[in-house]
Amino acid sequence: MDTATSDIRAVEFTPSREGDSPVLPDLLGQIPDDEAIGTVTTDGAYDTRRCHGAIIARGGTAIIPIRKNGRP
Repeated sequence: MDTATSDIRAVEFTPSREGDSPVLPDLLGQIPDDEAIGTVTTDGAYDTRRCHGAIIARGGTAIIPIRKNGRP
């Protein structure tokens, strides 16, 4: 979501039996490369190397709490 305009920038629906974090790279891929990504704010389920890597690759800043079993 673009906080300045409230526009939805990407969307993905997942079945309840699957986790949401694996689709984050695909969500970021829905945003055109020439559009900047400032921050990506999620819950702790997205605290994975794959998610952090996808956000960094797009030039964004991750705002993700560390999982209970995670390490900084």
